[in-house]
Amino acid sequence: MSSDLVPLTIIKGASHEFIPFPAGENATVADFHSIRTNTTDSPSYLTSGFYKIEKGKAYPLHYSCEETKYVISGQIDVLDEATGVTHHLVPGDFAFFYVNSKVQFSTKSTGLAFYAVTRPVKAAHPNLAGREEDVKSKSKL
Repeated sequence: MSSDLVPLTIIKGASHEFIPFPAGENATVADFHSIRTNTTDSPSYLTSGFYKIEKGKAYPLHYSCEETKYVISGQIDVLDEATGVTHHLVPGDFAFFYVNSKVQFSTKSTGLAFYAVTRPVKAAHPNLAGREEDVKSKSKL
């Protein structure tokens, strides 16, 4: 193995089903992994994880970073305050949020999305401890 190569990080069984809602809340994020790069003049981050929401209050957010969400299940409603349009996102839909986007997230039932955001981890996914695959073991396909 070349010393220039870096092994993958694989997290086994760290599914969205293991993400609890904080007490009294109907929406939450759970960061999976963050990558910090030095390929530009200033370091940047790419963090990914899951966003869950259930019927209840709307969650306003004024973005200070870029983010994309891909809806996996259910429906997530996004009110774009710049246009006044509410977008009803369903499985297979992507949404892109830019710095200074101002939105409100809600749903009439439940929604689950995978996201990637340009910020460091701030809400680590619960139950990840002990789920990283042993990098010393060899996978046989």
